[in-house]
Amino acid sequence: MASSRDAGAGTVVSLRDAEAADLPAVREVITAAYREYETVLPAGGFEIYLEDLLDLDGRAEVGRLIVAEQAGQVVGTVTYYDDASVEGLGWPTGWAGLRALAVDPAARGFGIGRLLMRACFDRARAIGAPVLCLHTAAFMTAAVTMYEEMGFRRAPAFDFDPKDYYPVAESVQVIAYRVDL
Repeated sequence: MASSRDAGAGTVVSLRDAEAADLPAVREVITAAYREYETVLPAGGFEIYLEDLLDLDGRAEVGRLIVAEQAGQVVGTVTYYDDASVEGLGWPTGWAGLRALAVDPAARGFGIGRLLMRACFDRARAIGAPVLCLHTAAFMTAAVTMYEEMGFRRAPAFDFDPKDYYPVAESVQVIAYRVDL
């Protein structure tokens, strides 16, 4: 997969499947992108969440890591799943999904997140998936706004409490979104 787009201000962003050499940069982007939530999550929750997000090898076993590259640097990433049920977070078999969308804070505002999202839409449509789905949190307001602007709607039947999956002391509601393709 390779596609390019002018992301504004004359900057070209290319998308491609990640390679092993990209993984350190992907981890840096994810860490930088999610750092803003460190004070929002309950004590100890951010570390557990970040550790999960940085488990690229685990996600690569069942999904495909896509990177956005600008001027030779990884500036964004998302994990795409042909079948979101493999995440183990309650999605129906056959729905495509995505997880861990991240854009380097220094590269925000140029449409990189939307470009990565469109790549997920394209992949889901290419395999004939009826739905593209994702989980997020209400405090991720910029992401929620983007998802809703791209046609995603709440799917509360698939919300979950991280306490059901991770050793956290306090609850944070993880909310589900879906878009019919």
